[in-house]
Amino acid sequence: ATMKNALPAEKLDGLWTQLESNFGAYEGEISASCSKVENYQTVILVSKFANSALDVRISFDESGKIAGLFFAPSSQDVAYTAPDYADEKKITERPFTVTCGAFELDGTLTLPTSKGPHRAVVLVHGSGPHDQDETIFLSKPFKDLAWGLATKGVAVLRYEKRTKKYGPQMDPTKVDIDSETADDAIAAAQQLMKRPDIQADHVYIVGHSLGASAAPYIASREQRIAGVVMMGAAARPIYELVADQIPYLARIDGIVTPDEQKTIDETLAIVTKLRTGKIEPGDTLLGAPAQYWKALDRMDAVGFARKCTKPMLILQGGRDYQVTDKEFEIWREQLRDHKNVTLRRYEKLDHLFHAGEGKSRPEDYQRQGYVDPVVIADLAAWVKQQD
Repeated sequence: ATMKNALPAEKLDGLWTQLESNFGAYEGEISASCSKVENYQTVILVSKFANSALDVRISFDESGKIAGLFFAPSSQDVAYTAPDYADEKKITERPFTVTCGAFELDGTLTLPTSKGPHRAVVLVHGSGPHDQDETIFLSKPFKDLAWGLATKGVAVLRYEKRTKKYGPQMDPTKVDIDSETADDAIAAAQQLMKRPDIQADHVYIVGHSLGASAAPYIASREQRIAGVVMMGAAARPIYELVADQIPYLARIDGIVTPDEQKTIDETLAIVTKLRTGKIEPGDTLLGAPAQYWKALDRMDAVGFARKCTKPMLILQGGRDYQVTDKEFEIWREQLRDHKNVTLRRYEKLDHLFHAGEGKSRPEDYQRQGYVDPVVIADLAAWVKQQD
């Protein structure tokens, strides 16, 4: 009943329309697989859309009723070829389990082979149920960061996001920034601080997208965190970014079809409801329950950043259409008097910090790319120079 109330037929129809607007028309099923976690059975349908492939994850409870529905870029059979800046002779990887209460998340600790103890970073994911590499089609930005930073002497911890492993068991109406992201990031940092091969007073949070916006909040909850890095961080609520993003995608080819205009109008109407707070507890808006949006609004990203006295590094891609320069300028303005803040903008990089030319498009993400070497170098240097 919870799932039916959270996502009734008309809202599911709207969500599907939005998916096809972003990824093209549905073309069919590529493959199907099934797994069981505790009392939940999960079917993963690798589905082909005109512009990309998506994993459609449908979870069923013991009575056979749908308990969860998730859409994510397909990570099926994604082979990893190391970028040139990663030297496998200079790094070693060890399995690492992040434990937060009853939740255990599989992860990997990437260590430099040089003598420790080492400074370390915890990687915090963007929106959605990500694996530990933050796999997006053929790219693995968190693995790039782990191998690149460890090559330069910085240890890196990455782990499977809670909503990836336990999503079917989580009540979607009760998920908030703490249960989705912050609690596990803090637990990961605290576990690192106990290790003899890690410098306990030099453990940093490196967040991407939603994880970047949440980084100052995470640091506010664990005072021993040494600093935060925000990669592609939204300063405004996510729904404001959606209000910019949907028209951008519709107009990128120079033609707005009637269906695209309908999607724009429907999206802006939903955003207006979110802006004014005129939402009911049972509403599902932009694919998420009303309670989730209210919880995100309580996490005032700019407010927590302004209160943060720890070193902060804010990185922005000039070709990012998801988190645009509008956000970067808000950060610059709001934190202009904060001497603990460093801002860097990379003209040719997109939301994944991949290099490219011209306008960034969704199909760019379908090509394998790597976090740019300049970002790796800047991030490693910043971590090493902190007192």
